[in-house]
Amino acid sequence: MFKDDVELLQRCERFVYDEAELLDCGDFEAWLDLLTDDAVYWLPVDTSRHEPRGGLNLIYDDRHRLEDRVRRLGSGLSHTEDPPGRTSHLIGNVRRMGDDEAATVVSWVRLEEDDVAVKARMIVARSRRGQTDVFHGRVAWVLRAFGSQFAIRVKRVDLLDADQPLPSITSVL
Repeated sequence: MFKDDVELLQRCERFVYDEAELLDCGDFEAWLDLLTDDAVYWLPVDTSRHEPRGGLNLIYDDRHRLEDRVRRLGSGLSHTEDPPGRTSHLIGNVRRMGDDEAATVVSWVRLEEDDVAVKARMIVARSRRGQTDVFHGRVAWVLRAFGSQFAIRVKRVDLLDADQPLPSITSVL
């Protein structure tokens, strides 16, 4: 599948950069194509938590809810995104997680043999109606390898100020 760890990390980096580009272009339908059928997208309020249940979440969506979210964003009926915001993702310091770290960050997920857990730092600027919001945080992905391709099983976004009042987050970070 991959020649070595360096090649694996490079492919993971390209994948998460391509994901960010799709989000910045507003191509949410193509973004959905990056997800596995059992995908989970999670933004916890308490970023020290290791599983989504048992606490407050800003977002905790499975594949079906993400499809609904994308459908609303594309319909023009998402009033909190009318007009749609524009985003710019900056992803950096992409690193592969070891098994112990991955087990902590996404403890409720049973990692399979073809899964790769990676993490990164992010800054997302969102501009809408003359206002720019900036979100800073850490991101963790569990990527399922299909040959030399990946799909997202889990995306966890830990915003640095998740426990503070935030602007509406209706799009995907």
